[in-house]
Amino acid sequence: MAAEVSLIVFEGGLVGGKLEEQMQLVRRGIVLDLIAKARGAGYGRIIVVTSYSELERELQAAGVEVLLDSGEQPFHFGKHLLAVVQHYRLEKVLYMGGAAAPLISTSELEYIRDILEKNENALLANNYYSADIVGFTPGDTLTKITPPPIDNTLAMGLSSEGGLRWIPVQRTLGLNFDVDTPADVLILSVHPDAGPNTRAAVAELNWEVDRYAEIKDLLMDPTGELIIFGRVGSNLFQYLDSNTRCRLRLFSEERGMKALGRDARGEVRSLMGRFIEELGYEEFFRFLGEIARGAVLDSRVLFEHFRWRLPASERFASDLGRLDLITHPGLREFTQAALAAPIPVLLGGHSLVTGGLWALIDAGIRRVKY
Repeated sequence: MAAEVSLIVFEGGLVGGKLEEQMQLVRRGIVLDLIAKARGAGYGRIIVVTSYSELERELQAAGVEVLLDSGEQPFHFGKHLLAVVQHYRLEKVLYMGGAAAPLISTSELEYIRDILEKNENALLANNYYSADIVGFTPGDTLTKITPPPIDNTLAMGLSSEGGLRWIPVQRTLGLNFDVDTPADVLILSVHPDAGPNTRAAVAELNWEVDRYAEIKDLLMDPTGELIIFGRVGSNLFQYLDSNTRCRLRLFSEERGMKALGRDARGEVRSLMGRFIEELGYEEFFRFLGEIARGAVLDSRVLFEHFRWRLPASERFASDLGRLDLITHPGLREFTQAALAAPIPVLLGGHSLVTGGLWALIDAGIRRVKY
């Protein structure tokens, strides 16, 4: 009889302000919905590692195994994952970040479980170079690799150092849309497949969603034109080209910025960032309005180009256009110019220009079909 597949979910971290507290509430809803789907998909053991005591109480009441982390920093992902796998003696493992897949379906979780059950010495992930969903067997392969400090490089380590056989999985929205920033939460608010706990948490935020609705409609407008900038991969461009109706202006830069450590070493260089430096913030966004009717920007590439070291609270405030919460002078000026642009501008991180755009397109297509 094949060993059962166990699901390990990590959800935690420091919460440093009101926006981060609100994000954490949404992520908690995502975790609760994920647990319900995983149970329906037949996972034998579900373990959640969290630093949030309230989430621990909710999960324990629901009969979920929970390990409460102290939340002390710096947190080392690889060492914690190894400790969990060894403690429970797990053979076949699916690891997921807490907010890695808010739109994943029960059937997709069944699909992953089936692959892991039927294979040995195998590895799968939603993104080989920057993963937050990783399935692998055997579990003790973790003892053969250098423990990765973050989950993004886990798949690469299990393959290159652990010698596991890479099994490509189908690319789906459920496996490729995650929640890292407020922009991702706002996209969830306009997508019909958010789970009940997630939808309830998003509804409590009362964040402004008009720009997201405008971009969703623009994607389906044959007369429209949209600018997309950031760490955009070729697979997404193919999907955009096949499933949008508007014209696209795509500028892809600095893929692998975090996984390769370019941000940490101060090596990020952006052609778009240099263009902004030449024009100034106001003129840059005014120019975008001359060539398109909307823009979706991976602002983290620009922040690294500008050498801005920003806490999550400031980045999140910029995404939401909350100038009152921004203390960094350059970031406030940049964000104010984006808000004053003659077109709707979405600001966010890597997930905005990958799974986020995919989710907006999917929501737009389904609205058109109905």
